[in-house]
Amino acid sequence: MSRSCDVLSHLRAQHGVRGALFGADYNPEQWPREVHAEDLDLMDRAHVDFVTVGVFSWARLEPEPGRFDVAWLDQVLDDLHARGIAVDLAIPVASPPPWLGVMHPGSLPETRSGSTLWWGSRNQFNPSSPAYREAARRITRMLVQRYAEHPAVVMWHVGNEYGQLSHDDSTAGAFRAWLQARYGDIDVLNQAWGTTVWSMGLRGFEDVIPPRETPYLLNPALELDFARFTSDQLLDCYLDLAGIIREAAPDACITTNFMGFFPLVDYGAWSEHVDVLADDHYTDPADPASRLTASLTHSYLRTLGHGRPWVLMEQAAGAVNWRAHNVPKTAAQNRLDTWRAHAHGADVISYFQFRQAASGPETFHSALVPHAGADTARFCGVAELGRELDDSPLADIAPGTSRVFFVHDWESWRAAVGGGRATSALDPIAQNEMYYEPFFRAGERVDIGPSTLFAPTEEFGAAEGGAEPSGSSLHSRYDLVVLPSQFLARAELTPVLEQFVRDGGQLLIGPHSGVVDQDVRAHLGGFGGGLLELAGVFREEPWPLAVPIVVCDDTGAEAEVSRFVEVLRTTTAHRLWTVAEGALQGRPVVTHRELGKGAIWYLGGLLDPETLHSVIGRAAAAAGLELASLPEQVEVIRRGEAVVVLNHGSSPARLSIAGADLEVPG
Repeated sequence: MSRSCDVLSHLRAQHGVRGALFGADYNPEQWPREVHAEDLDLMDRAHVDFVTVGVFSWARLEPEPGRFDVAWLDQVLDDLHARGIAVDLAIPVASPPPWLGVMHPGSLPETRSGSTLWWGSRNQFNPSSPAYREAARRITRMLVQRYAEHPAVVMWHVGNEYGQLSHDDSTAGAFRAWLQARYGDIDVLNQAWGTTVWSMGLRGFEDVIPPRETPYLLNPALELDFARFTSDQLLDCYLDLAGIIREAAPDACITTNFMGFFPLVDYGAWSEHVDVLADDHYTDPADPASRLTASLTHSYLRTLGHGRPWVLMEQAAGAVNWRAHNVPKTAAQNRLDTWRAHAHGADVISYFQFRQAASGPETFHSALVPHAGADTARFCGVAELGRELDDSPLADIAPGTSRVFFVHDWESWRAAVGGGRATSALDPIAQNEMYYEPFFRAGERVDIGPSTLFAPTEEFGAAEGGAEPSGSSLHSRYDLVVLPSQFLARAELTPVLEQFVRDGGQLLIGPHSGVVDQDVRAHLGGFGGGLLELAGVFREEPWPLAVPIVVCDDTGAEAEVSRFVEVLRTTTAHRLWTVAEGALQGRPVVTHRELGKGAIWYLGGLLDPETLHSVIGRAAAAAGLELASLPEQVEVIRRGEAVVVLNHGSSPARLSIAGADLEVPG
């Protein structure tokens, strides 16, 4: 991150806010001037002290190239400041005005099939387009020159939900330059991409094109490198504009909003470039499993930020407009979602949006102020929530530590999905959630992030002389490391994990791990590039299943594996579960290997939930963690010494925490 300090604590102190900051995206350009005064009064009633302004206002601010209309924004910022409301001022480059596409067709993105994505919606920009990049710089320079010193502006919001990509010729040129910088020589690229397969040999970088429509499957190494390039190209868009802000306002707080586990951007690589992490997360009130997804996503933000407070930039107060069937949140569900995020470290709680749009594609997306106005249960509910957050003691509490680390390497995720794989049953995000569920049900906090976070940080202390991180330093921070899906395994990861185990750590590895290297080239020899050798198993091949199979443990207890299993044999590991029938009878599925003071647990198939939870529970117990399930409707989150208990049921829940008996209202 460009700052190591806790900028949100400073911001709260500056505005005299004891609890969490509370607010929403505010889009006054959609409303006549007479509505603005009512907005300010309603913000007071709702305890709003933070708003994001201008995310989609480019066409209003620059109605034609180089001509700016800012009088309305001057007035809005002055009015907000007069009410003591902090402003996150957006650089509105996520949605260019139609004139940009009219005048510069190359600024519009192209699909894989060569179709143009036109204006008439949002996000219609090509990140590699020189015309788009220059227009984005122009609007940024105007805004920062005019408002860098405005007392209302406490944060700068660059873009919105970066995730655009294009397959056009300008992108092809940028991709070639990126590849040349990465590989240097076309022979090196040919080797990395394995272009001897299917006669794909490249004469020079000029032969390279982005992934486009082809008669059959694409080269997976090309796909992964284009994904890496896309993330880097979007980061360059962000850094370009952040640099303009930083030049004019060196102390500015700059961010952009992430989207949790989002496939097009490597947030692990981005996180160091924002001053405070921000995320958009929309739970599904019709899906009880949504709370687990939210908890894991919030843990991801907390981990990427090394425990520093973060911003929940967007959520819904009621219904969204983009699901097929948009079930609204109740006020109680909204309250639970908000306190969950706050307990996980979100010290700014914000919504999309403040006032519900009267027209356009988001007419039916909820807001703090609904179409029916303030005399509604919806507004009264959010106003009460704003009051609660005003008084929250959590924002003064440090996050504390976790004893469990889940590895989520973005490159491994991207390499694991796509055509030509053994199965689509091993979705890495679904694997993360399945392996997280026992911890969630027990209220056990986990960290989740890329394996690069094993490196020492300011919080944990750097290795002497800036040395590479060791397994020993990893074990000083965690007792259990979980790799639910490590399809792509880099060689440098295995020695760190081995030392972690030797020092006393427990390592849990999910199926189909250690399959390929960083070039999506298969690890040969059956040992997964060293990862399976560490686990004490040898893999002969993957084995997608037509029907479930029965497995048994050494007591004769039976369980089920469905959809996928691996053909394994043990080398130095002990078998815990083996196949009980069929062509794979006697083959190990779950193994355990003691090494030094610790152990490695390998799960070579998709176990039924009960058995999976049992194996995870045994690994956790070996790490000194007891995963005792809480009552079904209860969720427990620890923030430092504080414990937040959420009851999703309609009746009171009774439980015991740290020797204290609690009754939590429904």
